[in-house]
Amino acid sequence: MAGPKGGYPATLWCSVAAALLGSLQFGYHMGVLNTSLWFVALDLHFDYVKAGAFVVAVLMVGASLGALSAGQIADAVGPGRALMYNNLFNVAGCILCAATPLGYSSLLAGRFLTGIAAGAASLYVPRYIAEISPVRIRGGLSTLNQVFICVGILLAYVVGLPYSGKQPYDLHIGQSAVAWWRVMFGLALIPAFVQLLALAVCPESPIWLEWVGKIDAANQARRRLLGADFSQELTHPDDAEQLISESERVSEAVAEDVGEASWSELFSPRYRRIMMLAAGLPLLQQASGINTVIFYSSQVFEDAGLHQPVIGSIIMGGVNVVGTLLAAFLIDHFGRRPLLLFSHAGMGLCLLTISINVFVPVPPAVEANIVLAAILAYTLFFALGVGPIPWVYLPEILPDRIKGRAAALCTCLNWVANLVVGLTFPMMLRVLGLGGSYLVFAVLNLFAVGFVGMYMVETKKRSLKHIQSLLLVHQD
Repeated sequence: MAGPKGGYPATLWCSVAAALLGSLQFGYHMGVLNTSLWFVALDLHFDYVKAGAFVVAVLMVGASLGALSAGQIADAVGPGRALMYNNLFNVAGCILCAATPLGYSSLLAGRFLTGIAAGAASLYVPRYIAEISPVRIRGGLSTLNQVFICVGILLAYVVGLPYSGKQPYDLHIGQSAVAWWRVMFGLALIPAFVQLLALAVCPESPIWLEWVGKIDAANQARRRLLGADFSQELTHPDDAEQLISESERVSEAVAEDVGEASWSELFSPRYRRIMMLAAGLPLLQQASGINTVIFYSSQVFEDAGLHQPVIGSIIMGGVNVVGTLLAAFLIDHFGRRPLLLFSHAGMGLCLLTISINVFVPVPPAVEANIVLAAILAYTLFFALGVGPIPWVYLPEILPDRIKGRAAALCTCLNWVANLVVGLTFPMMLRVLGLGGSYLVFAVLNLFAVGFVGMYMVETKKRSLKHIQSLLLVHQD
């Protein structure tokens, strides 16, 4: 991870850390109801199954809308400032969820607002990190986005430990008792306020500054982020031979790719391959079935006969964090494409194992252990590729001309798919059972292996301009 002359400035690391608080909040709000939803429903007097599913789903509805508008906001004010302002939605949403002055309606409104923030952050964070990172370590730093989503989910599981006994739990403050789930929502205010303050002093993306014509400001931001040798980062040495051999065609592609594209231009032949990859990989991430585990792991473990499903979820969250940290070290060594192929193949195999285990009669204790082991292995495979790589890859391949609208559309599609999975999985469990449901997702992972193998191009240690230019040149 060493940079020029021994290291990069502290400003780079502080800027990345500040951005990652958005990922932390994203993950926390994804996982906060995993252990607490039953007790929220009990206190607010709504149906756990029907209304509870909507409480989970409304986060994705908000996220879809937040993602759809985020691209143009980032283009207008810069991804760093957009991420800073995004905390206003988080703060308002957390307060409504924790206080619920109007009961169930306030909870829905709060979840919707935090969903808007999560959807927007899922675009802002990887874009900002990719645009401020040195080429040599861009993959590793970008992978930290997924690491902190996993950390947020794990924190939500750990904070929910008081509910592991399946009994209501209150925090006593003097003579007053506050339901623990309200404290869980309120804790999310801490990273929101910290990020709001930290990003106010971090430099804006130099790539965005350059795109809007602020060349001096862009160079100043690069110096703050990369140090005195920032000019060495403009073209990575590994690009040299390929850049020389294709310089004329690449220059022509870049020259044509100026201005801001309309929505309709996203579907033009010029951007066909880019959009197929940019939309396909995030959609396949959801089709892998990961959110059936994130949202419903406690229920799945309980259905499989595990006596402490909350503990199982916490172990799963820890595996997710460790696996994604490992991916951060591997991604710039092995590359994006090999890791993604390995990841989808492994996930499909684990889900197939669960299906066979359910369909073949085995003692309940053995079944529970096999399901736990398979889900933990599945989570590890996800963390090594399917989790981080789509969000590393998306800002790498999108040209500036279409980046705002294309990233918004693709991120929105990801959240819509997330919503569909979240709404349909309980029904799938009732109709197909655990074995049949996971068999469907195993087949979808097999399809993903074929898609990645056929269409994905490697971006390891290439400059953003070179990657995007090559995709514009090669439209076969």
